[in-house]
Amino acid sequence: MKLINYFFLIQLQFFIEMQFQFFRFFYIDYFNVTQKHDNLNKFFIFFSMSIQKNGFFNFFLLKFKILSFSTLLIHLWVFFLVIIFSALICFSSVRASVHPLAYVSCEGGIAIIDIEKNEKLMTIALPGSMLRGIGIDKEGKTLFVADKSTQSLLILDANNGKIKKAIRLGQNPEFLRLHPERKFLFVSYEPDLLKSSSPIGAKIAQIDIQKERIDNEFSGGNETEAIEFSQDGSKLLVANEGENSIGLYDIETRREIRRIDLQKIGTRPRGLKRAPQEEIYAVTFENSNTLALFDKNFSLLKTTTTASGPYGVAFDPSGKRLLLLAFRDRKLQVFDSQNLKLLAEAPVGLRSWHFTFSPDGKKILVASGRSDALYIFDADNYKELAKIEGIKMPWGIITYPLSYGSLDSP
Repeated sequence: MKLINYFFLIQLQFFIEMQFQFFRFFYIDYFNVTQKHDNLNKFFIFFSMSIQKNGFFNFFLLKFKILSFSTLLIHLWVFFLVIIFSALICFSSVRASVHPLAYVSCEGGIAIIDIEKNEKLMTIALPGSMLRGIGIDKEGKTLFVADKSTQSLLILDANNGKIKKAIRLGQNPEFLRLHPERKFLFVSYEPDLLKSSSPIGAKIAQIDIQKERIDNEFSGGNETEAIEFSQDGSKLLVANEGENSIGLYDIETRREIRRIDLQKIGTRPRGLKRAPQEEIYAVTFENSNTLALFDKNFSLLKTTTTASGPYGVAFDPSGKRLLLLAFRDRKLQVFDSQNLKLLAEAPVGLRSWHFTFSPDGKKILVASGRSDALYIFDADNYKELAKIEGIKMPWGIITYPLSYGSLDSP
């Protein structure tokens, strides 16, 4: 019997080691990520320490004490309970201990950035995807991203990167915004033109986040771009760059209230953002290199000339500064939000369309699509802090906790 128990313990040691390695590879495969992250190592250290502290590893595999079969089974149950307990403690603390994160939509997946360390943690791999607009729910548990390749809105679990659902939209889904209450999101897309030669306006789909389905659709103008909301959240505003207008919609009645003509102010409006503390709207005009401010009734307040190709625009958390990306001139420009005086500029990469502040407002993160890079700047002096390369064609960027940027706001 002692000989049998001895060989059984040797086999048990081999089995545990094999399961340990299998679990490690399974963890990586399950999350479908490549990561520069120490949480996994912390788990295995915690795992080993827990076993050693309780004496089970030493008891079974080093001393080889000979037990009756029934006693051995009892100790095995306790042993595996320790493993489960260790895993639960580790994984339940991952979200709580992690630094603020930035999520970057790109070709082939979503890059996740540790904002505090200025480094890429991982990439959620979505092979073949061409991701555009991106958003996250208020709990930070669910990601939403527009995928041009599948013409769908993808809903993903933010904890493991798995696709929960894909909602088919139509041709070229692009801009995506979550309503301030985070109960709905709105995503624009171009309908299939088929063989029709007449211009057909875009659609803006309203998605019920809880039910994960299309709740309503609004008819937009030609080539919809930026999406914004009124200060009370009752109105939806959509920039139509192909016809130089902004559509104003009542979300509750689901009707278009007004089509605001911007022909005399600039051409191809692409960026649209409301100030944090008041109902003032900033609009960028790509082809006329114009930045304009409007009041709540969309009466023009002031305009200024920008560098070439202004697109992504956002106020800083205080509302005192107004930032934009002039992608043709490869510049981040900073203006006084009251008089539109140019305060500062910083060089960025190729085709920089979208940016975000960090949740604490101390950093600015810029997605530079044609440079396959993310630039990080100090939000006070606009000096470059880091450049994260190897992100394929980054398009949009948001953070969790939520922050102000060209695609989102708290």
